Amino acid sequence: MTELGKRLKEARIEKGLSLEDLQKETKIQKRYLAGIEEGNYDLMPGKFYVRAFIKQYCEAVGLNVEQTFEQYHADIPSAQHQVVPEELSRVKTRTKEVAPKNSKVLDALPKAIIAAVVVGVLVLGWVIALYINKDDKEQANSNDSKVESQSEQSSDAQKEDSNDDSEQASTKTDDNKEAEKKEDAKKEEEKEKESDKDESKSKLTAVEGAANAGTYKLEGADEFKLELTATATTPSWVGVTNGKGNSFFSSMLQKGKTETIDLTNEQEVKIRVGFAPGVEVKVNGEVVQYPSDPKQNVTQNVFIQYDGSEANSES
Repeated sequence: MTELGKRLKEARIEKGLSLEDLQKETKIQKRYLAGIEEGNYDLMPGKFYVRAFIKQYCEAVGLNVEQTFEQYHADIPSAQHQVVPEELSRVKTRTKEVAPKNSKVLDALPKAIIAAVVVGVLVLGWVIALYINKDDKEQANSNDSKVESQSEQSSDAQKEDSNDDSEQASTKTDDNKEAEKKEDAKKEEEKEKESDKDESKSKLTAVEGAANAGTYKLEGADEFKLELTATATTPSWVGVTNGKGNSFFSSMLQKGKTETIDLTNEQEVKIRVGFAPGVEVKVNGEVVQYPSDPKQNVTQNVFIQYDGSEANSES
């Protein structure tokens, strides 16, 4: 067993994953995963697949791919281009014999016929265009005179409608004022309701923190909703458990995917993120800040304490 194989196996056991579990997450056959741990790469279909499988293994158990490849480069085969056999790279070509040209007269005859047809089509098109333009001009003149007559009639009708509208508007003024008063009173009532809602919003405060672990307290909330969103191209493993060790989520989170979990009935929850730079954590819509810089500590542990009984008793 290589040093790389030992490290990967330790990380898998630390996650509580068996080879069967890892096979489900990575879609890599169990015998290939076992071969990676044992350092037996002869089972693999090729060196390219060895590197790809090791990369997926690291991501599944929460190890940094670049750091792992750099630290254990001696245990990882280098990628090489396959050499194409010389026999397969050669392409045979065939030459076609060109039949001797016919006589110059027979060769020029089709060209002359085509030229005559083209000239005839152009002349016919020119004659048709002249005829169409003549009809369009006569029709345009007739339409202009009709439009002028219709415009005059429309102007007179608009003046009459304007006079009628002004008379109707004066009779509706009193009704509009009364409606505006009712609308203003309704808006004021809605503002007061919104103000009451803002005062009862939940608060998420940090209690303590360490290098890659932090504890937060959720207060004044009627519910405890957790949202996990993958924001990076690299998938990240995320695990969510309660104080008793019961698991609510344990899987790879792919780019653009959001997982929502209702934890209202739990008092303490642990969220373990394998690749923190690529995962956004929210509680009741509020973004949770990681205890430390995720670029420095890619693996983060977030503990959230929630006393739902206080919020429920207040409501």
